[in-house]
Amino acid sequence: MVKSRNRQISIPKGIPLWPFGRFTRYEKCGIYERVKYVKIQWIEFQNLRTGLKIERIYFNKDITLLVGLSGVGKTQILHALEYSLNLAVDKDVTLHPYRVGMGILIGNDEYEWFYEINKTNENEWIINEENKFEFSFEKLTHNGQDIFERRKEKVKVIGYDKVPQPKKDESLILQYSEDENFVNLISGIRKLYSVEMESAVRGGIKSEIFSRLKSIVTDAFSNERDVEFKSFSHLPTAMKLYITKKYYHGLYIKIFEAIRELFSEIEDIDVEEDSIEETYLVSIQVYGKKLLQYDISNGMLKTIYYIIELFTMSEDSLVLIDEFENGLGVNCIDLLSEMMLSERNDLQYIITSHHPKIMNAVDKNKWRIIDREDSTVTNCDDKAYGIGNSQHDAYFNLINRWEFEGKI
Repeated sequence: MVKSRNRQISIPKGIPLWPFGRFTRYEKCGIYERVKYVKIQWIEFQNLRTGLKIERIYFNKDITLLVGLSGVGKTQILHALEYSLNLAVDKDVTLHPYRVGMGILIGNDEYEWFYEINKTNENEWIINEENKFEFSFEKLTHNGQDIFERRKEKVKVIGYDKVPQPKKDESLILQYSEDENFVNLISGIRKLYSVEMESAVRGGIKSEIFSRLKSIVTDAFSNERDVEFKSFSHLPTAMKLYITKKYYHGLYIKIFEAIRELFSEIEDIDVEEDSIEETYLVSIQVYGKKLLQYDISNGMLKTIYYIIELFTMSEDSLVLIDEFENGLGVNCIDLLSEMMLSERNDLQYIITSHHPKIMNAVDKNKWRIIDREDSTVTNCDDKAYGIGNSQHDAYFNLINRWEFEGKI
């Protein structure tokens, strides 16, 4: 359910949603706005199949820039975050042999979640490859108090003298999501935004799905004029553009002006249907000519999507962006990174980048220098790493060190 101020809007199940691909995470959005302050504090990760180990890495509450050479494990850190948070709220996630721990701050409450996924009992009949892994260990604490713990067949859950045998292929957070002890945690985890633009910017919304969503939105406004936009903040990017243009003129103008700041030639931006492909797409008007997103350059389209998301994503969202500069024009990187750092101070960004402009735009105290020795990924202390106190010199000192060590 997407909850407006006085009523709930029923959303059909099974409609694909960017960035998650399914509605399961939002079917209970009545609790979605229950919590306001959500931050990921740290994560540690081990791939039991490959042996890759990420030692505990702490994140800033506003922005963390993961800095390191290609192949050291920056993307794996984002993957570990996204996979774990998906695992907590989505029953359709394929299990992999991982050992993970993470800390989450929700309001003034600190949660620590640990889990291990491993092979099933070899004596059990394995129906297919996806069934050969199960939770072998899982533990959740809230402000230092155990909420639940399971080790194979032994399960303890706070508030229960006896608990039914849990599903081996689902997190207990998901299985007990209706319990009062888990509501705030689930509501906070649902704020994850994994910003993966490469597939999103070339896709669209099928006409049938767009029509169903449009009907839901129209119904909401027919019953109540003053619907808060946060009710729609989880919808696909193109759908949010349509909603802002039709119902939230002030927000749309902010988006349009931000886009025009980078692309002054754009005269209008909208959502149009490609009747042949039966898909709704972002469109722009340039020099009197309308272009659907198929015909817009990847860099421009990606920038447009970033800006729309920046202005429309839910409060206190976690934003994961891998190699932020990829596909962006040189002229876009400065202004777009400046917008990200100044426009929304409620968001928590965890970003990877190699680009000097982005690294110089982010305070070096917000950097996490990622290094790797064999199969172990570590976060190097910037002072011990010797990049100096000056923001201006930090990038060059880092590059010079890598060059001296023969890494580049």
